Amino acid sequence: MNRRFAPNILSAFWIIVMIMTWSAFAPRQVGGLASYVIIVGSSMEPNFHIGDLVIAHREPNYEAGDAVVYMNREVGQFIFHRIIAEETGRFLLKGDNNPWTDTYRPTGDEVLGRLWLHIPRGGSSLLQLRNPAALSLIVGLLAILLLTPVSSQSLKGKKRMNRKTSQEPLSAIRRKMAVWLTHARATSLPTLPNRRNNDLIEGVFFGLTIVALGSAVLAILSFSKPPFRVENDPVDFSEIGVFSYSATAPKGVYDSDALKSGDPIFPQLTCSLDVSFQYVLMPQPAQDIAGTHRLTAIVTEPASGWTRRLPLQAETPFSGNTFGTTVPLNVCEIDRLIQSLEREAGFHSASYLVTIVPNVHLKGVLAGRPLETRFDIGLTFRYDRIHFALVRDEGNSDPLNVSQKGILNEERTVANTMLLLGMKAAIPTVRWSALLGLILSLAGLALLTVRVQDLAKSNYAEFVRLRYQSLITEIQKTPAMDSANVIDVASMDDLAKLAEKSGLMILYLKEPVLQTYYVQGAGMMYRFIIPVQMRQPDLAVKAETATKMEITTSQEEQ
Repeated sequence: MNRRFAPNILSAFWIIVMIMTWSAFAPRQVGGLASYVIIVGSSMEPNFHIGDLVIAHREPNYEAGDAVVYMNREVGQFIFHRIIAEETGRFLLKGDNNPWTDTYRPTGDEVLGRLWLHIPRGGSSLLQLRNPAALSLIVGLLAILLLTPVSSQSLKGKKRMNRKTSQEPLSAIRRKMAVWLTHARATSLPTLPNRRNNDLIEGVFFGLTIVALGSAVLAILSFSKPPFRVENDPVDFSEIGVFSYSATAPKGVYDSDALKSGDPIFPQLTCSLDVSFQYVLMPQPAQDIAGTHRLTAIVTEPASGWTRRLPLQAETPFSGNTFGTTVPLNVCEIDRLIQSLEREAGFHSASYLVTIVPNVHLKGVLAGRPLETRFDIGLTFRYDRIHFALVRDEGNSDPLNVSQKGILNEERTVANTMLLLGMKAAIPTVRWSALLGLILSLAGLALLTVRVQDLAKSNYAEFVRLRYQSLITEIQKTPAMDSANVIDVASMDDLAKLAEKSGLMILYLKEPVLQTYYVQGAGMMYRFIIPVQMRQPDLAVKAETATKMEITTSQEEQ
């Protein structure tokens, strides 16, 4: 079994090693998971220094505390820093040696990978290999290795098995793949009896070995990671408020006969102002939304902080995602209030602020989560005793349209994931798949081993073909030999050892009754004949029948 299937195990092992190596070190530019970065600054000291090489692996998820590589769009460079927080789908990063945080906040798609391997001074070594002298030396060494012939005398005396094991694993894999790819044409070639069955057994063993080794690797990787993780599941919502106001005005002062939203307000021209407010909660639909609103005018003197609240309406209930209201505002009353303040306090200010605040308070359910929010963003005027003018902030070009965003965060437990050949896979699924694959493949290998062992007992001739197939060549007639130079060996194993030691093939002669194997070398012929009791059952019957016929014929002649 070891002699027959050991090359298959070795080939399967090297295939798994090549897949793992590709997964670990293939650059992302060619479809791999790795990103290579050379440290050029001191922002990550004392753990990472200038000239170190960092290999980062792409991951499906990143969290606070991870040292990652990302593309900073502001400076156009790859940055290696540590995540300290996540806010609204973007990461906040900071160098371990920096007192400040990065101004650029990348998304998950802009993060190239998390730290996987740190090689001190590895980047400096790579940079040194790029100079002409080092490149010339490397090319020269490769040329010497490729062009220097291997002396055949140096291989003399070595065993054939040693030469086989020194060959490249890729060559062994290619040979086996060639055998299985040409399996469909096997019947048209001069092969041993049941050669196709032997190839099939070898192929099944090879496939089961790959599954077993691959499943073992996946089990190790998946059990080294937590199966579940806690993540924030944010639900965004927006609150939008739209203000407007209007009043009648004398003809010829404004473009029309009415004062409209955005126009300055002169108390000497009009005292009564209608202020409207429209509120919308997004997204829709939310469930069981209900609340209250009340428009309030707040008069403030910025320098002293004096404030006076003037309710414009009583607290009003509403339901649903939207509502609208309109209230009157007497600007002349506000002017009289300010004059009274200055007269009583002996205080005079150049200007005052008047803010119309909606005072919205609502509760409800959004995306299955409880929602409670307040909306108090108002419309502000500046009053200089002559007119009321809208205050326009630099960040808000339209003071009549105001909004605020909110987030409902909820922690939930989700399956952790890992990347397999660039694809996301849930770790619990990978664990179960790896265990199932390992159990089934080991069970298959065990059954196959029992099958081959049973074959050795029930049909030794077929077992010999299965075990030594790569060394056997079929012949049509008995080779010429001197009976004095014929040596019968005790077992097929002894004959195979002689063939391997001498680098020769085992010659197989199939006869109706006998099955004989030869190895010819150094003037001697080594032979092994399968005993009758160890042959295939039908051949054993034929041999016994032939023996009985010979005995009967001999008795008749006598």
